[in-house]
Amino acid sequence: GGIIGRMGAVFSIIEDNHIHHINNMSELGGAEIAGIKLHAAIDVTIRRNHIHHCTMGIWCDWEAQGTRITQNLLHDNQRPPHAKFLPGSMMSQDIFVEVSHGPTLIDNNILLSDVSLRCATQGVAMVHNLICGSFTSVGGGTHPRYTPYHIPHRTEVMGFMTILHGDDRFYNNIFVQKWPVEDNAAHDGQDAHAHRENRLVGTHVFDEYPTYEEWIAQFDFTKRPDMMGLAPAHDGHLPVWSEGNVYLGGAKPWKKETKCLTAENPGKDVKVELVEKDGEYCLETNIYDFIGDFSSRMINTEVLGKAFEPEQYFENPDGTPIRFDADYFGNHRGIRVIPGPFASPAGFVRLT
Repeated sequence: GGIIGRMGAVFSIIEDNHIHHINNMSELGGAEIAGIKLHAAIDVTIRRNHIHHCTMGIWCDWEAQGTRITQNLLHDNQRPPHAKFLPGSMMSQDIFVEVSHGPTLIDNNILLSDVSLRCATQGVAMVHNLICGSFTSVGGGTHPRYTPYHIPHRTEVMGFMTILHGDDRFYNNIFVQKWPVEDNAAHDGQDAHAHRENRLVGTHVFDEYPTYEEWIAQFDFTKRPDMMGLAPAHDGHLPVWSEGNVYLGGAKPWKKETKCLTAENPGKDVKVELVEKDGEYCLETNIYDFIGDFSSRMINTEVLGKAFEPEQYFENPDGTPIRFDADYFGNHRGIRVIPGPFASPAGFVRLT
């Protein structure tokens, strides 16, 4: 792996690294292999890194509480078509968050691989990202594991709990169906049997999850709690929030999302291409031709609220609130807020 550790990275910043070709041919099986692989990335900020051609880009496993993944460029973090699957190998993606309770913040990133996020977790917020890959392991991949959560901004364990899934937020992202939509045959770990892994981009994978209003309506606070009667609510999925997102090229929104743009233009294909020349990477795209004058609101800590289990805000490590008024480059977002990682629309963007 590139940067690997457990607990030793707490309260740290991992920034401005170029990490590439980590097990990119899947020549090694087993876990703990990624560009960055951390257990207990408590209050860790992972920013401005360029990670590509890895089995996995960034893998935050257990206790990704207060973790912020921001302003990173991730691409080609997938098994090449000609590379054979080895027993014990795991699925590939740009970001994998596993059995954590959040808050885990993923913002202002460019995610170009065929899977953007493996979401075997809860308490994730994705804000102002360009997402060209699918979400996988939604509602699965956790087993009945009890994992710890902590006193906010400290390492002392506050409790243990299983993963209910949900408690996720998606604001002001651009989703693009860049890769083939057919489900992919995938193995995972020691499982010898292939299963189907989603490749349809978008938040549709949360269609069966409740809104906050639907979820909270299950609880009548005027009556004495009925433990057995409330068991389905206690064991069910947590709510999801989704707003201000754009879905292009066939990417599909959450069926309960109302404030979004799903743009279709049969005579024009969506283009998102990463071009490398002399070690410099540029993005060529026409996504803003589809977005037009669609805009959204400024997102901040107050909008995102608290992660359910640790009751901790999506905030800075020092407890101060975050206002997402800076883009991938650190440029200021003005009065008109557009979805995606850039404050201003452009068809050609120099990234490195």
